Amino acid sequence: MREKHILLVEDDETLQNLIKKLLVDNEYMVSIAKNIDEAEKLIKFFIFDLIILDVMLPDTSGLDFFKDVIKDRINTPVIFLSALSDVEDRVTGLELGANDYMGKPFDSRELLLKIKKNLSKSQALNIVKFSKYSLFDLKEEKLFYKNNRIKLSSNEIKILKLLINNSNQFLTRDLLNNELGLDYLSRSGDMQISRLRQKLKNECELNDIIRSIHGKGYKIFI
Repeated sequence: MREKHILLVEDDETLQNLIKKLLVDNEYMVSIAKNIDEAEKLIKFFIFDLIILDVMLPDTSGLDFFKDVIKDRINTPVIFLSALSDVEDRVTGLELGANDYMGKPFDSRELLLKIKKNLSKSQALNIVKFSKYSLFDLKEEKLFYKNNRIKLSSNEIKILKLLINNSNQFLTRDLLNNELGLDYLSRSGDMQISRLRQKLKNECELNDIIRSIHGKGYKIFI
């Protein structure tokens, strides 16, 4: 099982280093952004399992970033970091749809527990039904049609899971190639998605469940 990849958006370098060490020591992969501009670039290139987002950032509010960029594009748990006195910010973040918050200063054990809890929640839905007769078991990585298992390659499974777990955002070619370990300019990922779409159509009677949007990427409609 791959390491869970966490994005930490925090401009305080001392706190950055402390949180990164805590997460790495607990076997999480960590990417760091010190402002929203850096965070937006990372989000376009990686699919994160969880985001830790500071409310007060140098270029814009973490609340605005969540509302304008993350909320409607990424199906990823978000934990806000905010000063204990900023009650309004915490309430606003939760009202917008954030999963959790941590008050500064915080106990490292509490942060780890919140991360574990929110990652578990995001993985709770294992069975995804595409139609009355078609379903995909995320945990077992198996596709079924009328109770018969449909054979998928390892990359087809990975692509299907990427699309399902991130159904609120477009899967760009850059992101797809990065997740599949392909060269930046490779068209192999596009061809593999094309074969997967054909297989879903021919063997599961699923037409246009995966669609390509010009200039944006691929999206699954479930």
